[in-house]
Amino acid sequence: MRLARVLHALAFVALAAAVIDTAGRLRAVREKPYDIEVVPPAAAARWISLGHPLLAANFYWLRAVQYIGEPRADFRGWDKLYPLVQLVTDLDPGHGYSYQVTGVVLSAAGRVDESNAILEKGTRNVPNRYILPYLRAFNAFYYQGDWQLAGKWAEIAAKAPGAPEHVRQNVLAYYVKGGRAEAAIAFLENVLAATNDPESRKAVEEQLRQALLERDASALDTAIARYRQKVGAVPPNLAAVRAAGFLDRVPPDPWGGVYIIGTDGRVRSSNHEFRFAPPPTASELYVPDLGRPAETRSPP
Repeated sequence: MRLARVLHALAFVALAAAVIDTAGRLRAVREKPYDIEVVPPAAAARWISLGHPLLAANFYWLRAVQYIGEPRADFRGWDKLYPLVQLVTDLDPGHGYSYQVTGVVLSAAGRVDESNAILEKGTRNVPNRYILPYLRAFNAFYYQGDWQLAGKWAEIAAKAPGAPEHVRQNVLAYYVKGGRAEAAIAFLENVLAATNDPESRKAVEEQLRQALLERDASALDTAIARYRQKVGAVPPNLAAVRAAGFLDRVPPDPWGGVYIIGTDGRVRSSNHEFRFAPPPTASELYVPDLGRPAETRSPP
């Protein structure tokens, strides 16, 4: 017991010395942006902590916060952030805030693969924190243009405890833009089956009707495009598309009206005008020569 107390005391002294050393380095910030020379392996940090991995995790998270907060961080670069927070979350897998902050910082710095990795690790280790898979969904659609993958991660977020209503709405948006309205329908039908209170059921039923509309209208849009290609003109109505042999039937409108062709050439409900915008093209997703998302991109 006496030896253990001595070892623990030595560990605290070592950590205190490291903090003092860090403070000394901050005084030299004018000469060099705050950086971290070495990120130790988690096993080594755990051994040095002598049974106090959370103490070590907090110490290295303090260093990560200082690293993130450096005013000249972009000049210095971001090479150490991912390994540093990997260390923090190996020592303390439940440190949900570190996953969240790091995921946002890394993606903003253009290190999207590292952001994805830390957010996915956080989703595994802190499954009740909906914001982590939600941020992963954002990376998928905003930085990678992968709407189907965004739908997958948004669905995980929507199922987490405490997820707000708009997360479920984004599942629908991502899946629809990824050409997977059927996946959105299946998700919403499962949500509806597990929903008991009247107000929530009403909201889910509306989302389900929208998903059904998007599925049917997308198929009708395709038939219209084939009609225009062959005839060389916009059809006056869906009856003309069917008469020309491009449609077997016009499905019922889930909003209780009828399907019509809007002024923009896309199919809409006569009782409900909203349609999700089509997914952006490659030129809209990325700024030429930079490979970065365009600032003018609209939300889903």
